Amino acid sequence: MGCTNSKGSTDEKDTEPTGSPGPTSAGSSSDTPAAPNTASTASGGASPPVRRRSVVHKAAEVNGKERKHSQAENLPYDKKKIGVCTQHGIAPARTAGGSKPKINQDRGIVCWPFNGTHDQALFCVFDGHGMGGERMSEWCTQQITQRLEADRDTLKTDPNKCISNAVIAMDKALLSHPQLGDQAAGAGTTSNVLYFRNNTLRTACSGDSRAVLGKRKDGKIVAYDLSHDHKPDLPLERKRIEKAGGTVSAAGPRGLPPSRVWVNGRVGLAMSRSIGDGEAKGHGVIPDPEIQVDTLTPPPPGDSQADGDLFTIVASDGIWEFISSQQACDVVFKHESATAACEELVQLAQRRWQEEEGSYRDDITCIVAYLPFLEDRADESYDEGIEKTTDGAAFIDVTINEVSTTDTTPAAPERPSADDNGEKAESFAKRRLSLPDGPIHLEA
Repeated sequence: MGCTNSKGSTDEKDTEPTGSPGPTSAGSSSDTPAAPNTASTASGGASPPVRRRSVVHKAAEVNGKERKHSQAENLPYDKKKIGVCTQHGIAPARTAGGSKPKINQDRGIVCWPFNGTHDQALFCVFDGHGMGGERMSEWCTQQITQRLEADRDTLKTDPNKCISNAVIAMDKALLSHPQLGDQAAGAGTTSNVLYFRNNTLRTACSGDSRAVLGKRKDGKIVAYDLSHDHKPDLPLERKRIEKAGGTVSAAGPRGLPPSRVWVNGRVGLAMSRSIGDGEAKGHGVIPDPEIQVDTLTPPPPGDSQADGDLFTIVASDGIWEFISSQQACDVVFKHESATAACEELVQLAQRRWQEEEGSYRDDITCIVAYLPFLEDRADESYDEGIEKTTDGAAFIDVTINEVSTTDTTPAAPERPSADDNGEKAESFAKRRLSLPDGPIHLEA
Protein backbone atom coordinates (compact mmCIF):
# COMPACT_ATOMS: atom_id res chain seq x y z
CA MET A 1 0.00 0.00 0.00
CA GLY A 2 0.58 3.72 0.01
CA CYS A 3 4.24 4.36 -0.87
CA THR A 4 5.61 6.37 -3.75
CA ASN A 5 6.58 4.55 -6.94
CA SER A 6 4.08 1.77 -6.30
CA LYS A 7 2.87 -0.15 -9.31
CA GLY A 8 0.53 1.64 -11.67
CA SER A 9 1.89 5.10 -10.94
CA THR A 10 5.61 5.22 -11.64
CA ASP A 11 5.25 6.82 -15.06
CA GLU A 12 2.59 9.37 -14.19
CA LYS A 13 4.09 12.82 -14.71
CA ASP A 14 2.64 16.26 -15.38
CA THR A 15 3.37 19.92 -14.88
CA GLU A 16 2.39 21.44 -11.55
CA PRO A 17 -0.92 23.32 -12.01
CA THR A 18 -1.02 27.05 -11.42
CA GLY A 19 -1.88 27.85 -7.83
CA SER A 20 -0.61 24.59 -6.32
CA PRO A 21 1.67 24.99 -3.30
CA GLY A 22 5.39 24.70 -3.69
CA PRO A 23 7.65 25.61 -6.61
CA THR A 24 8.47 23.15 -9.37
CA SER A 25 12.11 22.58 -10.23
CA ALA A 26 13.23 24.18 -13.46
CA GLY A 27 12.90 21.76 -16.31
CA SER A 28 11.09 19.18 -14.16
CA SER A 29 7.93 17.51 -15.39
CA SER A 30 7.10 15.82 -12.08
CA ASP A 31 3.68 16.49 -10.58
CA THR A 32 5.27 16.44 -7.13
CA PRO A 33 6.35 19.93 -6.01
CA ALA A 34 10.02 20.47 -5.38
CA ALA A 35 11.15 20.93 -1.81
CA PRO A 36 13.17 24.01 -0.89
CA ASN A 37 16.77 23.82 -2.03
CA THR A 38 19.02 23.10 0.93
CA ALA A 39 22.09 22.22 -1.11
CA SER A 40 23.42 25.77 -1.59
CA THR A 41 26.46 26.78 0.43
CA ALA A 42 26.37 29.36 3.17
CA SER A 43 28.45 32.51 3.15
CA GLY A 44 32.13 31.73 3.43
CA GLY A 45 31.73 28.45 1.54
CA ALA A 46 30.59 26.36 4.53
CA SER A 47 28.02 23.70 3.66
CA PRO A 48 24.78 23.76 5.71
CA PRO A 49 23.87 20.64 7.69
CA VAL A 50 21.86 18.03 5.80
CA ARG A 51 18.25 17.80 7.00
CA ARG A 52 17.00 14.54 8.44
CA ARG A 53 15.05 12.51 5.94
CA SER A 54 11.36 11.96 6.47
CA VAL A 55 10.33 8.32 6.57
CA VAL A 56 7.14 6.95 5.02
CA HIS A 57 5.84 3.56 6.12
CA LYS A 58 2.84 1.95 4.48
CA ALA A 59 0.16 -0.35 5.81
CA ALA A 60 0.70 -4.08 5.24
CA GLU A 61 -1.98 -6.72 4.71
CA VAL A 62 -3.09 -8.70 7.76
CA ASN A 63 -4.26 -11.71 5.66
CA GLY A 64 -6.23 -13.18 8.56
CA LYS A 65 -3.17 -13.83 10.72
CA GLU A 66 -1.15 -11.68 13.06
CA ARG A 67 2.17 -10.74 11.54
CA LYS A 68 5.29 -11.50 13.54
CA HIS A 69 6.32 -8.43 15.50
CA SER A 70 10.05 -8.74 14.90
CA GLN A 71 12.20 -6.06 16.49
CA ALA A 72 14.77 -6.80 13.78
CA GLU A 73 12.57 -5.19 11.12
CA ASN A 74 14.11 -2.01 9.84
CA LEU A 75 11.30 0.33 10.83
CA PRO A 76 11.56 3.99 11.84
CA TYR A 77 9.39 3.45 14.92
CA ASP A 78 8.61 0.98 17.70
CA LYS A 79 5.76 -1.29 16.60
CA LYS A 80 4.53 -1.35 20.17
CA LYS A 81 3.95 2.41 19.91
CA ILE A 82 2.62 2.66 16.33
CA GLY A 83 0.66 0.05 14.38
CA VAL A 84 -0.56 0.24 10.78
CA CYS A 85 -2.25 -2.48 8.73
CA THR A 86 -4.87 -3.10 6.07
CA GLN A 87 -7.08 -5.82 4.61
CA HIS A 88 -8.57 -5.94 1.12
CA GLY A 89 -12.30 -6.39 0.75
CA ILE A 90 -14.38 -9.09 -0.90
CA ALA A 91 -17.34 -9.03 -3.29
CA PRO A 92 -20.09 -11.58 -4.00
CA ALA A 93 -19.36 -14.32 -6.52
CA ARG A 94 -21.87 -16.26 -8.58
CA THR A 95 -21.50 -19.41 -6.47
CA ALA A 96 -24.01 -19.68 -3.62
CA GLY A 97 -22.62 -17.84 -0.61
CA GLY A 98 -19.32 -17.40 -2.38
CA SER A 99 -17.10 -14.34 -2.60
CA LYS A 100 -14.05 -13.13 -4.48
CA PRO A 101 -11.30 -10.78 -3.32
CA LYS A 102 -11.46 -7.26 -4.70
CA ILE A 103 -8.77 -4.68 -5.26
CA ASN A 104 -7.79 -2.88 -2.07
CA GLN A 105 -8.53 0.79 -2.69
CA ASP A 106 -7.45 1.90 0.80
CA ARG A 107 -4.07 3.45 1.49
CA GLY A 108 -2.59 4.19 4.91
CA ILE A 109 0.81 5.72 5.65
CA VAL A 110 2.85 6.73 8.69
CA CYS A 111 5.51 9.38 8.18
CA TRP A 112 7.83 9.75 11.19
CA PRO A 113 10.19 11.46 11.62
CA PHE A 114 8.52 14.13 9.50
CA ASN A 115 9.66 17.52 8.22
CA GLY A 116 13.21 16.87 9.36
CA THR A 117 12.49 16.18 13.02
CA HIS A 118 11.35 13.51 15.49
CA ASP A 119 8.89 15.87 17.17
CA GLN A 120 6.61 15.90 14.12
CA ALA A 121 4.69 13.07 12.45
CA LEU A 122 2.10 12.61 9.72
CA PHE A 123 -0.53 9.85 9.61
CA CYS A 124 -2.77 9.61 6.53
CA VAL A 125 -5.64 7.39 5.41
CA PHE A 126 -7.01 7.59 1.87
CA ASP A 127 -10.02 5.42 0.97
CA GLY A 128 -10.48 5.22 -2.79
CA HIS A 129 -13.81 4.54 -4.50
CA GLY A 130 -15.16 4.10 -8.00
CA MET A 131 -13.45 2.31 -10.88
CA GLY A 132 -9.74 2.95 -10.43
CA GLY A 133 -10.18 4.37 -6.94
CA GLU A 134 -7.01 2.58 -5.86
CA ARG A 135 -5.07 4.78 -8.28
CA MET A 136 -6.58 7.91 -6.72
CA SER A 137 -5.62 6.93 -3.17
CA GLU A 138 -2.19 5.70 -4.25
CA TRP A 139 -1.48 8.99 -6.03
CA CYS A 140 -2.40 10.95 -2.91
CA THR A 141 0.10 9.02 -0.80
CA GLN A 142 2.77 10.05 -3.29
CA GLN A 143 1.78 13.69 -3.05
CA ILE A 144 0.86 14.68 0.49
CA THR A 145 4.21 14.44 2.30
CA GLN A 146 6.25 16.32 -0.28
CA ARG A 147 3.58 18.98 -0.81
CA LEU A 148 3.58 19.79 2.90
CA GLU A 149 7.36 19.75 3.22
CA ALA A 150 7.76 21.85 0.08
CA ASP A 151 5.81 24.58 1.90
CA ARG A 152 7.43 24.06 5.30
CA ASP A 153 7.52 27.77 6.12
CA THR A 154 3.72 27.93 6.00
CA LEU A 155 3.52 24.57 7.75
CA LYS A 156 5.40 26.17 10.63
CA THR A 157 3.57 29.51 10.78
CA ASP A 158 0.06 28.52 9.66
CA PRO A 159 -0.34 24.71 9.65
CA ASN A 160 -4.08 24.82 8.98
CA LYS A 161 -3.59 26.88 5.84
CA CYS A 162 -0.72 24.70 4.64
CA ILE A 163 -2.63 21.44 5.05
CA SER A 164 -5.83 22.82 3.53
CA ASN A 165 -3.94 24.26 0.56
CA ALA A 166 -2.16 20.94 -0.02
CA VAL A 167 -5.37 18.88 -0.04
CA ILE A 168 -7.23 21.32 -2.30
CA ALA A 169 -4.23 21.50 -4.66
CA MET A 170 -4.08 17.69 -4.83
CA ASP A 171 -7.71 17.67 -5.94
CA LYS A 172 -7.02 20.19 -8.71
CA ALA A 173 -3.88 18.38 -9.83
CA LEU A 174 -5.61 15.00 -9.88
CA LEU A 175 -8.57 16.22 -11.93
CA SER A 176 -6.22 17.80 -14.48
CA HIS A 177 -3.71 14.92 -14.50
CA PRO A 178 -2.91 13.78 -18.07
CA GLN A 179 -3.16 10.07 -17.17
CA LEU A 180 -5.58 10.06 -14.22
CA GLY A 181 -7.80 13.07 -14.90
CA ASP A 182 -10.42 11.31 -17.04
CA GLN A 183 -10.68 8.45 -14.55
CA ALA A 184 -10.89 10.91 -11.64
CA ALA A 185 -14.13 12.28 -13.12
CA GLY A 186 -15.87 9.13 -11.84
CA ALA A 187 -13.53 8.01 -9.07
CA GLY A 188 -11.92 9.59 -6.03
CA THR A 189 -10.76 9.13 -2.48
CA THR A 190 -11.41 10.28 1.05
CA SER A 191 -8.58 11.98 2.91
CA ASN A 192 -7.77 12.20 6.60
CA VAL A 193 -4.42 13.77 7.49
CA LEU A 194 -3.20 13.81 11.11
CA TYR A 195 -0.33 16.21 11.76
CA PHE A 196 1.41 15.82 15.11
CA ARG A 197 3.75 18.58 16.29
CA ASN A 198 4.94 18.64 19.88
CA ASN A 199 1.75 18.33 21.94
CA THR A 200 -0.58 19.64 19.22
CA LEU A 201 -2.59 17.42 16.87
CA ARG A 202 -4.31 18.73 13.75
CA THR A 203 -6.83 16.48 12.05
CA ALA A 204 -7.78 17.46 8.49
CA CYS A 205 -10.66 15.33 7.21
CA SER A 206 -12.38 15.21 3.82
CA GLY A 207 -14.86 12.34 3.73
CA ASP A 208 -15.63 9.56 6.18
CA SER A 209 -12.24 8.12 7.20
CA ARG A 210 -12.61 8.89 10.89
CA ALA A 211 -9.98 9.72 13.52
CA VAL A 212 -10.55 9.12 17.23
CA LEU A 213 -8.68 9.97 20.43
CA GLY A 214 -8.84 7.47 23.29
CA LYS A 215 -8.53 9.06 26.72
CA ARG A 216 -8.98 8.16 30.36
CA LYS A 217 -11.44 10.47 32.10
CA ASP A 218 -12.48 9.95 35.73
CA GLY A 219 -10.92 6.51 35.49
CA LYS A 220 -12.96 5.44 32.43
CA ILE A 221 -11.87 5.01 28.81
CA VAL A 222 -13.67 7.57 26.67
CA ALA A 223 -13.72 7.99 22.88
CA TYR A 224 -13.38 11.53 21.55
CA ASP A 225 -13.90 12.03 17.81
CA LEU A 226 -11.10 14.00 16.20
CA SER A 227 -13.03 14.25 12.93
CA HIS A 228 -16.63 14.05 11.79
CA ASP A 229 -17.84 11.91 8.91
CA HIS A 230 -18.89 14.09 6.00
CA LYS A 231 -22.26 12.59 5.12
CA PRO A 232 -24.36 14.40 2.49
CA ASP A 233 -27.42 14.71 4.75
CA LEU A 234 -25.63 16.72 7.45
CA PRO A 235 -27.40 20.11 7.56
CA LEU A 236 -24.46 22.28 6.44
CA GLU A 237 -23.32 19.76 3.82
CA ARG A 238 -26.84 19.36 2.43
CA LYS A 239 -27.30 23.13 2.24
CA ARG A 240 -24.13 23.57 0.20
CA ILE A 241 -24.91 20.64 -2.12
CA GLU A 242 -28.49 21.69 -2.83
CA LYS A 243 -27.41 25.30 -3.42
CA ALA A 244 -25.01 23.98 -6.09
CA GLY A 245 -27.79 22.01 -7.79
CA GLY A 246 -27.08 18.60 -6.30
CA THR A 247 -29.67 16.28 -4.78
CA VAL A 248 -29.30 14.54 -1.42
CA SER A 249 -31.10 11.34 -0.46
CA ALA A 250 -31.53 10.42 3.19
CA ALA A 251 -29.96 7.33 4.73
CA GLY A 252 -32.13 4.28 5.23
CA PRO A 253 -32.62 2.17 8.36
CA ARG A 254 -29.34 1.55 10.22
CA GLY A 255 -27.64 3.74 7.64
CA LEU A 256 -28.30 1.49 4.63
CA PRO A 257 -28.53 2.61 1.98
CA PRO A 258 -26.34 5.55 3.01
CA SER A 259 -27.15 9.16 2.33
CA ARG A 260 -25.88 10.12 -1.13
CA VAL A 261 -25.20 13.04 -3.44
CA TRP A 262 -27.07 12.40 -6.69
CA VAL A 263 -25.71 13.71 -9.97
CA ASN A 264 -27.98 13.71 -13.03
CA GLY A 265 -30.07 10.87 -11.64
CA ARG A 266 -27.10 8.54 -11.24
CA VAL A 267 -25.85 6.86 -8.11
CA GLY A 268 -23.53 9.37 -6.52
CA LEU A 269 -21.20 9.69 -3.59
CA ALA A 270 -21.91 8.48 -0.07
CA MET A 271 -19.87 11.45 1.20
CA SER A 272 -19.96 15.19 0.69
CA ARG A 273 -16.19 15.87 0.55
CA SER A 274 -13.50 14.03 -1.38
CA ILE A 275 -10.48 14.30 -3.65
CA GLY A 276 -11.32 13.55 -7.29
CA ASP A 277 -14.94 12.72 -8.20
CA GLY A 278 -15.02 15.38 -10.89
CA GLU A 279 -18.60 14.59 -11.91
CA ALA A 280 -19.79 15.59 -8.45
CA LYS A 281 -17.57 18.64 -7.99
CA GLY A 282 -20.03 20.87 -9.81
CA HIS A 283 -22.81 19.72 -7.50
CA GLY A 284 -21.53 20.79 -4.10
CA VAL A 285 -18.94 18.09 -3.34
CA ILE A 286 -15.71 19.80 -2.26
CA PRO A 287 -12.19 18.65 -1.28
CA ASP A 288 -11.75 21.25 1.50
CA PRO A 289 -10.75 19.48 4.72
CA GLU A 290 -12.47 20.26 8.00
CA ILE A 291 -9.59 20.87 10.41
CA GLN A 292 -9.79 20.27 14.14
CA VAL A 293 -6.97 21.31 16.49
CA ASP A 294 -6.44 19.50 19.81
CA THR A 295 -3.83 19.75 22.56
CA LEU A 296 -2.68 16.31 23.63
CA THR A 297 -2.16 15.73 27.35
CA PRO A 298 -0.91 12.18 28.06
CA PRO A 299 -0.82 10.94 31.66
CA PRO A 300 2.32 11.78 33.66
CA PRO A 301 5.16 9.26 33.12
CA GLY A 302 5.02 6.42 35.59
CA ASP A 303 1.37 6.92 36.53
CA SER A 304 -0.51 4.30 34.52
CA GLN A 305 -3.85 5.05 36.21
CA ALA A 306 -3.91 8.82 35.76
CA ASP A 307 -6.39 10.56 33.48
CA GLY A 308 -5.11 11.80 30.15
CA ASP A 309 -4.89 11.17 26.40
CA LEU A 310 -3.78 7.59 25.70
CA PHE A 311 -3.88 6.82 21.97
CA THR A 312 -5.13 7.85 18.53
CA ILE A 313 -6.91 5.79 15.88
CA VAL A 314 -7.43 6.78 12.25
CA ALA A 315 -9.16 4.34 9.92
CA SER A 316 -11.18 3.95 6.77
CA ASP A 317 -14.91 3.35 7.02
CA GLY A 318 -14.26 -0.37 6.74
CA ILE A 319 -13.62 -0.11 10.47
CA TRP A 320 -16.37 2.35 11.35
CA GLU A 321 -19.22 0.72 9.42
CA PHE A 322 -19.95 -1.73 12.25
CA ILE A 323 -17.64 -0.58 15.06
CA SER A 324 -18.34 2.56 17.08
CA SER A 325 -15.64 4.96 18.21
CA GLN A 326 -16.11 3.77 21.79
CA GLN A 327 -15.91 0.09 20.84
CA ALA A 328 -12.68 0.74 18.94
CA CYS A 329 -11.17 2.53 21.94
CA ASP A 330 -12.13 -0.34 24.23
CA VAL A 331 -10.28 -2.77 21.92
CA VAL A 332 -7.14 -0.64 21.69
CA PHE A 333 -6.97 0.05 25.42
CA LYS A 334 -6.63 -3.61 26.40
CA HIS A 335 -3.44 -4.06 24.36
CA GLU A 336 0.15 -3.14 25.21
CA SER A 337 1.20 -3.19 21.54
CA ALA A 338 -0.25 -0.72 19.03
CA THR A 339 0.41 -3.19 16.22
CA ALA A 340 -1.50 -5.96 18.02
CA ALA A 341 -4.34 -3.51 18.75
CA CYS A 342 -4.43 -2.39 15.12
CA GLU A 343 -4.59 -5.96 13.86
CA GLU A 344 -7.35 -6.94 16.30
CA LEU A 345 -9.43 -3.96 15.15
CA VAL A 346 -9.05 -5.03 11.51
CA GLN A 347 -9.91 -8.63 12.34
CA LEU A 348 -12.92 -7.57 14.45
CA ALA A 349 -14.14 -5.46 11.53
CA GLN A 350 -13.78 -8.48 9.23
CA ARG A 351 -15.96 -10.57 11.55
CA ARG A 352 -18.59 -7.81 11.77
CA TRP A 353 -18.75 -7.56 7.99
CA GLN A 354 -19.15 -11.34 7.77
CA GLU A 355 -22.00 -11.26 10.27
CA GLU A 356 -23.79 -8.32 8.68
CA GLU A 357 -23.08 -8.68 4.97
CA GLY A 358 -21.89 -12.23 4.36
CA SER A 359 -20.11 -12.26 1.03
CA TYR A 360 -19.34 -8.53 0.86
CA ARG A 361 -16.67 -6.69 2.84
CA ASP A 362 -15.25 -3.23 2.36
CA ASP A 363 -11.50 -2.60 2.43
CA ILE A 364 -10.25 -2.02 5.97
CA THR A 365 -7.28 0.15 6.99
CA CYS A 366 -6.24 1.29 10.45
CA ILE A 367 -3.42 3.22 12.16
CA VAL A 368 -3.05 3.17 15.94
CA ALA A 369 -0.53 5.17 17.99
CA TYR A 370 0.02 5.13 21.75
CA LEU A 371 0.82 8.51 23.26
CA PRO A 372 3.31 9.99 23.63
CA PHE A 373 5.46 8.74 20.75
CA LEU A 374 7.12 11.92 19.47
CA GLU A 375 10.69 12.44 20.62
CA ASP A 376 12.20 15.78 21.60
CA ARG A 377 15.81 15.10 20.70
CA ALA A 378 18.52 16.60 18.58
CA ASP A 379 18.21 15.66 14.92
CA GLU A 380 21.00 13.63 13.41
CA SER A 381 22.56 14.40 10.03
CA TYR A 382 22.52 12.05 7.06
CA ASP A 383 24.35 12.00 3.78
CA GLU A 384 22.29 13.12 0.82
CA GLY A 385 20.52 10.51 -1.26
CA ILE A 386 17.79 7.94 -0.79
CA GLU A 387 17.89 4.73 1.21
CA LYS A 388 15.48 1.80 1.18
CA THR A 389 14.11 -0.07 4.16
CA THR A 390 12.20 -3.28 4.62
CA ASP A 391 8.48 -3.78 5.26
CA GLY A 392 7.48 -1.19 2.69
CA ALA A 393 9.14 1.84 4.29
CA ALA A 394 10.80 4.56 2.25
CA PHE A 395 13.30 7.22 3.23
CA ILE A 396 12.53 10.53 1.54
CA ASP A 397 15.22 13.13 1.02
CA VAL A 398 13.16 16.32 1.09
CA THR A 399 15.61 18.21 -1.11
CA ILE A 400 14.63 16.23 -4.24
CA ASN A 401 11.50 15.04 -5.99
CA GLU A 402 11.97 11.28 -6.22
CA VAL A 403 11.06 8.70 -3.59
CA SER A 404 12.34 5.13 -3.45
CA THR A 405 10.43 2.27 -1.88
CA THR A 406 10.48 -1.43 -1.29
CA ASP A 407 6.96 -2.72 -1.87
CA THR A 408 6.32 -5.89 0.11
CA THR A 409 2.53 -5.84 -0.13
CA PRO A 410 1.04 -8.83 -2.02
CA ALA A 411 -0.21 -8.04 -5.50
CA ALA A 412 -3.79 -6.79 -5.52
CA PRO A 413 -6.31 -9.49 -6.44
CA GLU A 414 -8.19 -9.27 -9.70
CA ARG A 415 -11.37 -7.22 -9.62
CA PRO A 416 -14.44 -9.50 -9.88
CA SER A 417 -16.46 -9.11 -13.06
CA ALA A 418 -20.10 -8.14 -13.23
CA ASP A 419 -20.93 -11.60 -14.57
CA ASP A 420 -19.36 -13.29 -11.56
CA ASN A 421 -21.12 -11.00 -9.13
CA GLY A 422 -24.58 -11.48 -10.61
CA GLU A 423 -27.60 -10.06 -8.87
CA LYS A 424 -25.74 -9.67 -5.56
CA ALA A 425 -23.29 -7.26 -7.15
CA GLU A 426 -26.15 -5.18 -8.55
CA SER A 427 -27.69 -5.06 -5.07
CA PHE A 428 -24.44 -3.92 -3.50
CA ALA A 429 -23.92 -1.32 -6.19
CA LYS A 430 -27.28 0.19 -5.35
CA ARG A 431 -26.55 0.22 -1.62
CA ARG A 432 -22.87 1.04 -1.38
CA LEU A 433 -20.76 1.74 -4.46
CA SER A 434 -19.99 5.27 -5.64
CA LEU A 435 -20.14 6.29 -9.30
CA PRO A 436 -20.20 2.82 -10.93
CA ASP A 437 -19.45 2.11 -14.59
CA GLY A 438 -23.05 2.33 -15.76
CA PRO A 439 -26.02 4.32 -14.50
CA ILE A 440 -28.08 2.67 -11.76
CA HIS A 441 -31.29 4.60 -11.16
CA LEU A 442 -33.31 4.90 -7.99
CA GLU A 443 -36.08 2.37 -7.75
CA ALA A 444 -39.60 3.78 -7.78
